[in-house]
Formats: sequence, C-alpha cells, structure tokens
Amino acid sequence: MVKVLVADENLETNLGCCNYLANDKELNISNVFNGLNVINKYYEDNPNVLVINSDFKDKNCTEIINDLSSSSQERNNCNILLTIDRIYKIIDFEYMSKIYRLFNAPVDYRKIKDSIYQYNLDNYIFYEPTDYNLTMLFFKLNIYNETLGSMYLKYAIKECYKNYNLLNSLNDIYTMIAIKFGVSYESVRPAIRNSLKTMNNYRNSINNTGLFKLFENEDFITQKNFIRIITAYYLKRKK
Repeated sequence: MVKVLVADENLETNLGCCNYLANDKELNISNVFNGLNVINKYYEDNPNVLVINSDFKDKNCTEIINDLSSSSQERNNCNILLTIDRIYKIIDFEYMSKIYRLFNAPVDYRKIKDSIYQYNLDNYIFYEPTDYNLTMLFFKLNIYNETLGSMYLKYAIKECYKNYNLLNSLNDIYTMIAIKFGVSYESVRPAIRNSLKTMNNYRNSINNTGLFKLFENEDFITQKNFIRIITAYYLKRKK
C-alpha cells in the first residue's frame, strides 16, 4: 500500500485528484486544504508521496518544501509531486532534490498516478533484487511465484545483477540454472517460458500501463529481454 497526501487549497482539484487516485486499491489517500497544515499532516500521516500545489495563500509553497527538508533523511527523500498553476520561480526552492516530478496546470490525474507508481518502483521494489522484492515484483507483474520458472528467473536476475556479463549468453544462464537446481538444461527454457505467459496476457489486458511501462519498447516480453530489463533497472538503482 502506497500512502499519498494531496495538498491543494483548490477544493475541486483536491477532491478530483483524491477521487481519481482512490479508485486504485493499492493507494491510501489523505488530503489537506491549506498550506499551514501541510507540515503537521505530513508528519502525522507519514506519506510515501506528497502531491502538492504551488499556490497557497496562507503559506508559501517554497517554505513548506524547505521546512520538510530540514532533516537529512527528508532532504534525501525525493517524494514530492509538485503541480504548478502559473509561472513560478523554481529557483526559490532551496531543496530541489526533494521534488520528484513537476506538473503544469491543468493537472492530469493519470500522470500523477503514473508518477506515484514510478516513485514506488524506483524506491522500493527495485532497491535491490532480494527474494522479497522479486516476489513482490512478480506478484505485481502477474507471474506466479510458486512455479519453477519463477524461481529460475529470480535466480538468474540475482546472478546477472552480480555479473552483468552473464546476459551475453542466454544459454550460459540456462546452464547455470540447471546446475543450481539439479535439473536438465532442456527443462529450463520451457519452464521459464510458461511462467511468462500469464504476465504477457495480463500486460495485453491492461494496455501496457503501470509497471509494464518498463517493457513499452518490447512487442513481446521474452525470457532474454525480461531478465535484461529487470537486471538493468536494479543496476540503475545501485549507481
């Protein structure tokens, strides 16, 4: 569950954003309507993401963001989606590093939602390829974690994460899996292929949205491009 705090003094925009995001059961939404209460509400709710508008009459948005950046932990927590109603002096922000994305009016709620998912992707599932993170990732991609193919894929990703050169040869990866699990080389490929079927079917049904944007340049998610893309994303987070 991703906790989201929406801060906007415009009643229509605030409630419109909240209602749109609330349709997603994986998002827990709260809101605040004035600038003076943003700080207290933020520390009360401890949201993963803050969606905040640039125009508050009672407190300058730059002050709010700078106040939220007072601790080193929050300063390094790049979790703000800032919506801008008018030409705004971004240079006023002392801590631009806390802003994850900027959006100009009119607010596109779909883009807000996509950015929330991208934030979650960047900061949780892809922190490192642990068994837990891979299990959560596979669950979201509609890959059954209980299958042999799923276990083979997790092992391959973890090994390629340690040695990216393994991706140069899919045959070497199959051989490595066969040795690790004590199975025949010939049984590895069909097991992995079968584990990806549910993911490809699900991807088509949701029109390549959410986490599947990782594969938006692929017509079909094959064994090789799945391992390559997922491993590359983990390595990107490692840098």
